Amino acid sequence: MLLWCKLSGPRRLCKHQSVWRMRRFKFTLLAVVAALVAALLWNYFSGPSSSDCAPVRELLEFNKTQVDAMNAKTHEPEKGSYGEATEPSDLDYRNWGDGLADRARKVTAPELADRAKELSETADRLVRARIELNAQTKAIAPGAPPPPVAMAVTALYDQFQAEIGQLSQSCRA
Repeated sequence: MLLWCKLSGPRRLCKHQSVWRMRRFKFTLLAVVAALVAALLWNYFSGPSSSDCAPVRELLEFNKTQVDAMNAKTHEPEKGSYGEATEPSDLDYRNWGDGLADRARKVTAPELADRAKELSETADRLVRARIELNAQTKAIAPGAPPPPVAMAVTALYDQFQAEIGQLSQSCRA
């Protein structure tokens, strides 16, 4: 059969040669797809090392405990009751922001340090805006709309939550 394929001319392919070329093509295509899948899986599962994530986990844990403590100080009385509304003090907010900044400085892994620094800066802006909101709220008559800085606090809080989520994703427990 091989002799027949050679005698049939240079442009014509024999059946067994075209089948072999098709099998080689399929094998090559399969190998390329497998290599791409392996590269994607490696990229997805290989994040920062555990030692790089330790300071990030400490930062996240500090944030959680401080937020829980501040939430415990927050009390909104029901309408019609004589209870007083309570909320964390300005000092509580400052301590939270300073604690985040201290822990963010401990993050040294290049891919995490920038995110931790951004988180710390956002928290600092959030604390300053919250303290300003507290000061302005005291001067507003009951039932009046909130001061404009309230929208800034909300936007900074949303940004802070997004940055916390990114750091949490980077260093999954």
